[in-house]
Amino acid sequence: MNLRQRIGRSIQFLGLLILPFGIVSELEGAVTLGQSMIIAMAGGGLFYVGYLMQHRE
Repeated sequence: MNLRQRIGRSIQFLGLLILPFGIVSELEGAVTLGQSMIIAMAGGGLFYVGYLMQHRE
């Protein structure tokens, strides 16, 4: 596994950690539903970027 794949996996993992953070923050009332969705989309976006980095030849 080369460096780009390791970085891609790390970014994917970070995206997976951010996603539930947005959901829990909204359930606790710390953020609004719209802000929670933005946080969740950011986590999904990071996961996708990591996926692209990992699978690029």
